[in-house]
Amino acid sequence: MKGKNWREYAPPEKQRRPVYRQPERMEPKKRKRRRRGGVLRKLLLAVILFGLGYGGFLVYQHFVYPYTVALDAGHGGADGGAQGLISEDWLTEETADALEALLKADGRFRVVRSRENGETKSITDRNKKFVRAHPDVVLSIHANADEDGSGYGFECYPAVPGMENHEESLSFAGILAEKMEEVGARLRGDNGIRYGYYVSQEDGSAQKMLVESSDETVYEYDTFGILKNVDCAAVLVEQCFVTNAGDVSLFGTEEGCRKAAEAYYAAILEYLGAEPVAQTE
Repeated sequence: MKGKNWREYAPPEKQRRPVYRQPERMEPKKRKRRRRGGVLRKLLLAVILFGLGYGGFLVYQHFVYPYTVALDAGHGGADGGAQGLISEDWLTEETADALEALLKADGRFRVVRSRENGETKSITDRNKKFVRAHPDVVLSIHANADEDGSGYGFECYPAVPGMENHEESLSFAGILAEKMEEVGARLRGDNGIRYGYYVSQEDGSAQKMLVESSDETVYEYDTFGILKNVDCAAVLVEQCFVTNAGDVSLFGTEEGCRKAAEAYYAAILEYLGAEPVAQTE
């Protein structure tokens, strides 16, 4: 078979075709790319993601809880507040706990507390927390005191004239005073509503000035810090006098604090236009 292609004469099963082998591909060396502004990009991305995450959280909270109540138990921690037959900070925490329980049992409220029970926290930090929460109402609970124990009654302090949230705060204060009167509180002053200011003195101190709600003068004085910077109704209440036995028996015991909390809860519902939740037996 010389001179002939042997493949033509080989049996089919023995015929072989050349196999094409692809040459091995050499992986190119990876070059390090220097990214400009890498840290800045990461920081910007983190800010965007955080913003979207918090925004999503707020939207979720809005759909789950239509209303947000910012609740401040006055004083606390190292600051016990007014002292008498009971301590003011005990009354504020007891009442705030009872009101929070009512609001949460209702099922429509997100409650933002300015501080934990027993915690020392500045007014500035409390106010900043409320500003971030975007509440529908702000309620700060306090108690009164005097030297001879003769003072008694309920009064409340809305955001003062000239503040953007004055009108809605005044409306909320009126409902609070009405509900407290219904459960047996005596309203101090004209109708239980006053405005509070801090007037600077020459020695650098500040003296408290209280005026009736009939005085709509826009004073250039500071007011209670917890009422400022929020775009909603904000009211500070003085629940009772801790130095008066009659007042303490009405609104300074566990039962009395619950009674006041029920009045505040009813006032919040009325102000927001929310129907009471039907009670099931």
